[in-house]
Amino acid sequence: MHAAILEAVMSHQLPPGTRLVEMPLCEAFGVNRSLLRRVLVRLASEKVIELHHNRGALIAQASPRETREVFEARRLIETALLQAHAAPEPRMQQALAALVDEEERAHREGERSRLIRLSGEFHLRLVGAFGNRELVSLLRGLVARTSLMIALYETPGHGVCSFDEHREILDAIRAGDMAAAARLMGHHLEHCEMKLRERSARPEIDFLRLFGAARGPKPGRRPARAAAPAPKRAPASSRKKP
Repeated sequence: MHAAILEAVMSHQLPPGTRLVEMPLCEAFGVNRSLLRRVLVRLASEKVIELHHNRGALIAQASPRETREVFEARRLIETALLQAHAAPEPRMQQALAALVDEEERAHREGERSRLIRLSGEFHLRLVGAFGNRELVSLLRGLVARTSLMIALYETPGHGVCSFDEHREILDAIRAGDMAAAARLMGHHLEHCEMKLRERSARPEIDFLRLFGAARGPKPGRRPARAAAPAPKRAPASSRKKP
């Protein structure tokens, strides 16, 4: 249930501001309210949804200010680390190159949610290569929030976090030019922020149609058998009169 809702958010089937109505969702997934609410609390802790006392659960909407501040925090951390350190060891550079190749495959195959996840993983692994676990932990929360913003607000059909720009950053690191890598990282994160736009449309969502396929048969209950077809009646012209 958690994965299905998250995937629907990532694929823009649940736009920002969509209200998650409990009864249709329970019917769609074949679960009770208690289980659904546990999933909603988890999604709220991940900032995917917002829980309001009077309005219930809504798909999260980041304000322009929040988006700007989170990207600014990322730029400060990631560019400063690149400026302050020498290039990571070759083994780590190879791992980052393999990750960028995976990003390109996900883009080519149209696997949008996987591409967003891999894009965030590139940044986390790059920062992790410098060995500061506190900054990795801090950045993990920021990356999770920007990944959600990208999933919610990017222009459909246009990727925000570009694997091509990741490759350029990695090429500068391989050349030992960490100042250029820091500059490219700053431009890259600026581009990510600039390419986001808020999608204001809030269509009516049919939860049963969207999530009905995720509902499995209830334990101990056999699927109902199809009723046998009724015998065909002979045409009136061929019936024998008494």
